[in-house]
Amino acid sequence: MDHSLSKLERYQGIAQDIINDYAGYKPSQGDIELRAIADQDSYLLISFGWNGDRRVHSVILHLRIFEDKFWLERDETEEGITHDLLDRGVPHQDIVLAFYHPEDRKLTEFAIA
Repeated sequence: MDHSLSKLERYQGIAQDIINDYAGYKPSQGDIELRAIADQDSYLLISFGWNGDRRVHSVILHLRIFEDKFWLERDETEEGITHDLLDRGVPHQDIVLAFYHPEDRKLTEFAIA
């Protein structure tokens, strides 16, 4: 771990790596592209294209860094990116499952807010 980086810089790098990794996958069906989109604190993975005659356009992953924590706003990945975050050394208390109601977050091992 590079101790010269601030926590925010380290978390930004982790978020960028994760969405870039997922953007490298090729969906098994249709002519669908995955694209990573990022700014200072929001990281999105979107899918778009065609599956037969059906248009595909959706947000698969929305990860946000807010108040020194990862806020998972949406996670439609197969296994969930919490594993990716934990594998990269992010502690449970720095991961907020924002797609759960705040009362339901209390039932998880992750941060409430």
